[in-house]
Amino acid sequence: MICIVISKEDVASVKIGKQLLSMKKWKKKGRFYLNDDFLIYFINDLHIYHDNIDEEIEKFGYSPSTIIFASRHASKAKKKTLSVHAIGNFRKAEYGGIDKELVKCNPLLMRNALNLLKEKNLEEYEVCYEATHHGPYLKKPCFFIEVGSTEKEWRDERACRTIAETILNVEEEKYEVAIGIGGGHYAPRFTDIALGRNIAFGHITAKYAVEHLNEKMIDKMLTATPGCKKAYFHGNYEKIEEMLRKREISIN
Repeated sequence: MICIVISKEDVASVKIGKQLLSMKKWKKKGRFYLNDDFLIYFINDLHIYHDNIDEEIEKFGYSPSTIIFASRHASKAKKKTLSVHAIGNFRKAEYGGIDKELVKCNPLLMRNALNLLKEKNLEEYEVCYEATHHGPYLKKPCFFIEVGSTEKEWRDERACRTIAETILNVEEEKYEVAIGIGGGHYAPRFTDIALGRNIAFGHITAKYAVEHLNEKMIDKMLTATPGCKKAYFHGNYEKIEEMLRKREISIN
């Protein structure tokens, strides 16, 4: 079972939640909506600050295999995006989570979601991975799927419906799993590689956070990206390549 978390403080999340509820038959139970494959959980605060939500859900008797956070994305660049990304912080936790802690992701579902978003062909939106950059902290495999980056996009019914349809159709298809090092926040090279070469990325470190990658953080990236055997680079980072080769990770 997949659990979808909807934040009542997030206008895009609420719209995605409404779309989800309109697409299938659900049984309401407290703050939850259930069917055979999915569980929707409504929270009152923002996703990024809701640490240990997996433990909270389990107290109600549910144990989802993966948690998906349906959310808005905000940026000063105001890019129109439909994006997916892993969760955690390579440095100080300025937007939820814990300092220098990464959360286990589900690269196969993330890659499938990316492809489904691309197939929807909302031409005005860029479909992309984002680099790992915020909370919350939890232990269950999870990822964010977002619509951005201004209130106009957050209220776009087509975009929110696209996110909802994608969530309800995600599958764990078989791909080679990798991490990404370098490049911009919206990971253009890694997005192109994923869609063009059937690679599933988990955690991605943008160039602005590469300086925080040491032996310990590399180990956390690999542990939090289940099945990872490869690393792709956008830029030259010889010391990091050396660390990864020591761990028998293929460099690409």
